[in-house]
Amino acid sequence: MLNKKQSRIMRNKPIKNFLSIAAVLVVCATLPASTPKSKTFRTQQDYESGEVKGVSINYNGEVSLAPRIDELHASSLPFLWASAVDSKGNVYAAGGNSGEVYKIDRNGNATKVFEVPEVHVYCLAVDKGNLYVGSSPQGKVYKVPFGKKVNASEAVFFVPEEVYIWSLVLDAQGNLFVATGEKGNIYKVSKKGEGQLFYASDEAHVRKIVMTQAGDLIAGTANNGLLLRISPQGKAFVLYDSPLVEITALLVSAEGFVYAAATGEQKTLRAAPAPSRTAQKNAESGDKGRGQGDEDDVLELHLQPLPAGGGSKQFGEVYQIAPDGVVRTYQTLKSERIYSMERAGAGSILLGTGDKGRLYKMNSRGEMTLLSAVDEMQITALQRNSENNVYIITSNPGKVYLLSAGKNKNGHFISQVIDAGVTSHWGAISWETNKAGSSGVSAVTRSGNTDKPDKTWSDWSQSYTMSAGQAIKSASARYLQVKVNLTSSNGEDSPVLREMSFSYLQRNVPPQIKQVRIHPPGEYYPESASKTKSNSIMGNGSEEGQNGFQSQSSLSRRSNKKGYRSVSWVVHDDNGDELSYSVFFRGEYDKNWRTLAEDLTGSVYSWDSRLMPDGRYFIRLEARDDRSNPPAMVLAVERVSEPFVVDNTGPAVSGIKVSQRGDATVISLTVEDAMTKLKSVEYGVNAAEWELVYPVDGICDTRLERFEITISPRLSGENSIVIKALDANGNIGFGTHNFKL
Repeated sequence: MLNKKQSRIMRNKPIKNFLSIAAVLVVCATLPASTPKSKTFRTQQDYESGEVKGVSINYNGEVSLAPRIDELHASSLPFLWASAVDSKGNVYAAGGNSGEVYKIDRNGNATKVFEVPEVHVYCLAVDKGNLYVGSSPQGKVYKVPFGKKVNASEAVFFVPEEVYIWSLVLDAQGNLFVATGEKGNIYKVSKKGEGQLFYASDEAHVRKIVMTQAGDLIAGTANNGLLLRISPQGKAFVLYDSPLVEITALLVSAEGFVYAAATGEQKTLRAAPAPSRTAQKNAESGDKGRGQGDEDDVLELHLQPLPAGGGSKQFGEVYQIAPDGVVRTYQTLKSERIYSMERAGAGSILLGTGDKGRLYKMNSRGEMTLLSAVDEMQITALQRNSENNVYIITSNPGKVYLLSAGKNKNGHFISQVIDAGVTSHWGAISWETNKAGSSGVSAVTRSGNTDKPDKTWSDWSQSYTMSAGQAIKSASARYLQVKVNLTSSNGEDSPVLREMSFSYLQRNVPPQIKQVRIHPPGEYYPESASKTKSNSIMGNGSEEGQNGFQSQSSLSRRSNKKGYRSVSWVVHDDNGDELSYSVFFRGEYDKNWRTLAEDLTGSVYSWDSRLMPDGRYFIRLEARDDRSNPPAMVLAVERVSEPFVVDNTGPAVSGIKVSQRGDATVISLTVEDAMTKLKSVEYGVNAAEWELVYPVDGICDTRLERFEITISPRLSGENSIVIKALDANGNIGFGTHNFKL
């Protein structure tokens, strides 16, 4: 910015183009700003916005190597929705877009054990000797004996009326419960395949069901996100009405706590029960048989096929319902959907999410750890076997993983792109770690000037290995990305990264004046009690004797004050510097600018315009970043306002003439204002009430108007008339005339 000597010289220079929007005065424009800034990664949220691979981030914001995830099976299916495990530890997985069911043994060997003619399999269940398969969209349940090859027609076990089969669960007596949609009904099917309606809900879909130790059924619905407890007699009680549209996962702990996950958009109005598409089709066709269903309805529930990216309005929540009915919302995920849930021991649970393929672990206090992540987009199922091994089932694409007790030997975190606001010089990067065992932490950086890394960005730098601090080698740019690598030579001891930060020095850029606004006459803003430096006698005349006022935040405290004018401004500084402002004025035909106020820190200034001659004026605002930079680095900009009129003089009344016309007295006159249009004219005769009069042309809309006042019956003797004229600025002028008839 200009120093004070340069500023005085500039203020005395004429500005040839008085309609110029802005003139930018840049001094030392290539110098950096004086105040370094920093970016620190300290909380879980700081890290979670980036990309993680092979690392965990706990609720305290500590980063460590994650448990190892071993791939068991890469399916040819794009989506794996359903899973189950048998007593031997084999895991079964199925999904879409074909009705294939696979068995994966502990060694990762996969065998196709069954195939349905329907497109999708959304649920599986097992008992001691059988695998149960729920297919959609033609809604059949198949019973497949272990070790036997059967075709689909031989294995049909139960056929409900509904289109979709969402969830299966067995009770202690071997009865199979079947949750369905598009009518949200639950069926109870005996070992012989004899089914009866167990519970008819008012919901479109019953999405998940689980069994408690007491024999109650816990059910989660869509499209209203209800959580129900249903007694063995089929009597339902709502445990919780979620603000989200769909219950996607359920879990009952050994202690009797119910955990539920909800996802989707927040509800606005309670959705009415959706009519069955089957019923609609049958009514239209007269066919009492079963309908085919429409897969578009499934898409709305995010059940089918999964999208490539999550919607911005999607949420995920986890609820805990205690045995006494108390409900707690444990976690809210603002941009992730929760698809699956499984026990993790010690009162903790695992959560599988999308669309970043993240696995979370939540403890009994509701504290969440990002345990790990897979390359696939969604973790659609989690399954624990009798040996407490946890299987991870994914979609986009479909794979089966085993969660190991051991840790990864290496992993990394890549930050989101950090925007420095303007081109910046990067300082040092440092971190705090526990330095455990033979493990280590290192970092690399890259930079560029696009908000997404592309081929124009610099390559990843050489590794930084000094936790106490090391200069960043990436080129000066606006954007930076950091990659932190964690390694362990033995796969057991993991480094723990507790905090990471780096500094940068922005290139100083001048402020930007977005707007200079001249307010209507009489508007006065007494926001700030801060003193301002003024070289003008036109201060705001406050009782405190201040020379000027400026707002610190808003223009809400407006009042009306005769003769006062106000100017306000909107200024932005990319460096975030504290700014000061100076206000200058000049008349339309003046050459030099005169100071109205200096060193303002707010965004508005009011002054008494009665101390200025009437005329047309311009305001020039100068914004400087001198409050954040040393003199050699200060930058300034200025902007000239549109012209405005100062008019504190009332209209002049002249040429009053009185004549008699028949039975009336006619008074003619002229009213003129030097600067502003006339607003209204009134008259009073012989101290009577004021009467409004219109000009001869019928409209009072110019600075000069002629008037004729007709008084009937005609006047006689000695009389007086007073004319009161008001201009658009609120100034009043009077004219009087005494006459004798």
